Amino acid sequence: MTPSLPRHFAAALLLGALATASHAAAVLWPSAAQWQALQQQATHDADTDAVLKTLRRQAEAALREAPQPIATLSTEGRLAGDPVKVQTEAALHDMPKIQALALCWTLDADARCAARAGDYLQAWAETNRPTGDPIDETGLEPAIFGYRLLRAELPAAQRDAIDGWLQATARAEIASRNPTRKTATNNWHSHRLKIVGLIGFALRDEKLIAYARHGLKQQLNDNLLPDGSSIDFVERDALSYHTYDLQPLLTLALAFAERGEDFYRWKTPQGASLQKSVAFLLPYLDGRQTHAEFVGSNVRFDKARSDHREAGHVIGAAYDPRNAASVMELAAAFEPEYAALVRQLAGGRLRLRLLLAQLPATAGSAP
Repeated sequence: MTPSLPRHFAAALLLGALATASHAAAVLWPSAAQWQALQQQATHDADTDAVLKTLRRQAEAALREAPQPIATLSTEGRLAGDPVKVQTEAALHDMPKIQALALCWTLDADARCAARAGDYLQAWAETNRPTGDPIDETGLEPAIFGYRLLRAELPAAQRDAIDGWLQATARAEIASRNPTRKTATNNWHSHRLKIVGLIGFALRDEKLIAYARHGLKQQLNDNLLPDGSSIDFVERDALSYHTYDLQPLLTLALAFAERGEDFYRWKTPQGASLQKSVAFLLPYLDGRQTHAEFVGSNVRFDKARSDHREAGHVIGAAYDPRNAASVMELAAAFEPEYAALVRQLAGGRLRLRLLLAQLPATAGSAP
C-alpha cells in the first residue's frame, strides 16, 4: 500500500489534478503531484523503488544518531587531512541526513522524521555561526532543501530559531562579497548566490529571492563566456572548476524554474548561457576529447594540492568524466536527453536528483 502524503501535500493534490506533460520536471522542489507520481512510480519501477529504499534507510539511521553541529565551518583553502577540514566534513554529514528525513516525511507522512529533522536543524541553529564564506557554507544545501519541505510542520519556536540561523547565514553571505576581488565573480559568487537564493525560497523571503535573481543574471554575464567556457575554467585550466562553478548556477536556475523563469536558456548580451556552458563539457564526457587539469593554472593553492597528491587535483592528470555526473543530473532536468549520459557517468546507477529530473511535469506548485 502506498503511504499517504503529509496533509499539506494531500491538500495541494486535492486542489490540482495530475496533469502530466511529455517533458521533464525542470524544478528543484517537486510539486505535491510530482511527489505522488514518484510514489506511484516506485510500485512498478525497480530503480525508483531502490532510490526510495536507500533514502528510507538513511532516514532510519538518522533517527538513531545524534546531530554533530560545529560553531564554524572551514574547508576553503585547506588541504585534505587538515584537522579543521576533517572536522567540518564530518559535521556536514548531518546535511544529507536532514534531507533524507525531510524526504521521508514528505513521502511517508512519518512524523518521527519531521521531528528528528527539526532537532538536527535546531542543533545547528543553536551552535553554528555563519562566516559568509560560500565555499564553506555551500555544504548546507541539502539541509536547506529539506527545510523547505517540512518547515510548516515544525513548532513555531523551533521554526523561528532555524529561520533566524538561515537568515543570518544569508546576510553573512551577502555582506562577504568584495567587488574588488576575483571571488566577486568566480565560483565563490556562484555558490553565494545559490545559498542566498535557496534560503530565500525555503523561508519565502522575497528580498533574498530578488537578490539571488538579480545576482544570477549578473553572474551569468560576468562568469560565463560565449564559447561555453567560464572564467573559472580559464583561470584554473580545469574542467573540475568549470563544473564546480556550474553546479550552484544550475541549482539556482532550477529553483527559479518553479516560477516559470528560464535561466538555463537565457542568453547574456555577449551570447553566453548556462546551456552553452553545459554543452561545453560534452566532448570531455563522451570520450571525444580529454583535458589535462590545472596545467595552465597560476593559483598557488592548485600547486599545493597537486604536491599533496589530492585526487582530482594533480596537475596534468586527465579529467575524470565521472566527476561531472552531479552537474549533468541537474542539466538533465532541462534537457532530458542527457539522462543516458548521466547514468553512464554514474556507473549505471539512478540517483535521487536524476530521478527527480525525470519526473513528468505536472500541475501545481512546489511546497
